[in-house]
Amino acid sequence: MGKPVTHHDRAVKLHTESIIIDGLNVSNWQEKKSFETLAIGGLTAINATVAVWENYAETMDTMTRWYYLLFRKYADRIMPVKTVDDITNAKAEGKCGIIFGFQNSSPVEDDLRRLTIFHKLGVRIIQITYNNSNLVGSGYLDSPEYGLSNFGRDFIAECNRLGILIDCSHVGYKTTMDAIEASEKPIAFTHTGPRALCDHPRNKTDEQLKALAKKGGVVGVVALSTFLPAGDDSTLSDFFDALDYIVNLIGTEHVGIGCDFTEGWTAEKCRWLFTGRNVDSEPHYQIKWPLKYPNGISSAVDFPNLTRGLLDRGYSESDVKKIMGENFLRLFKEVWC
Repeated sequence: MGKPVTHHDRAVKLHTESIIIDGLNVSNWQEKKSFETLAIGGLTAINATVAVWENYAETMDTMTRWYYLLFRKYADRIMPVKTVDDITNAKAEGKCGIIFGFQNSSPVEDDLRRLTIFHKLGVRIIQITYNNSNLVGSGYLDSPEYGLSNFGRDFIAECNRLGILIDCSHVGYKTTMDAIEASEKPIAFTHTGPRALCDHPRNKTDEQLKALAKKGGVVGVVALSTFLPAGDDSTLSDFFDALDYIVNLIGTEHVGIGCDFTEGWTAEKCRWLFTGRNVDSEPHYQIKWPLKYPNGISSAVDFPNLTRGLLDRGYSESDVKKIMGENFLRLFKEVWC
């Protein structure tokens, strides 16, 4: 008789066989360790932030570095993603596919023609605002909020045409609802939590979550403790409570993972991520460093804990695969074509 399969063995096998996608990772890509953790965690693909506050020229410099240096230096670990097939190929080759994502539309500036250039270079996800207002619409920190601008409607239409996924994670309430209505294709909240469990303005209300799901979108549940029910005291159980809440509200097929890891960054860089170019300005909420994540999901190396935890919560293997990556893969197929 063979050795009986344990629960741990089942979880390891499932994780190894599954497509694993992180909806948002904003780690320091100048650090070798940031790539090593992806391999240890068994990541198939990530939405890697290549722009936050940067303008067109600065973003082009960043993407040049990716192609000229990083994709060559770490060719045994990572590969660029432009199509869904690239993600399945990354899985087959044991690599992590890098999906270029913007956390702001600032690199486009006021010229929508640049979206074509960025698309050709591999940008497949754009969060339309980052905390504050820009030419497209209002961020979640703005009050009063004016919603999606006329330029923003043209921006979304062009992203739809090219096949770029619209992300509204840091976007204001009205702008989010406007974007869902304006987009002909589903959109994503790549990294957020339920406002009903944690009343933070960056989390999404039930109405927003339902509206996104109705259009076929996907929510990446965030792991950053700030957005979880117990704040800095949040545990892995709190993360799964947030995930369960969203699943129960909008269905398993609309839920994924979006950890929002910031591995390898300094306190100064973190402050820049929150405040922008004026690092001496005070943000609208207090920044605590280091950023806290629940024990068991504090780094990309911990991704197997999510597969095991979902099984522990009673999810079927089929639903675990959906949440860990297949839902985002389905969304990419629909939007990127």
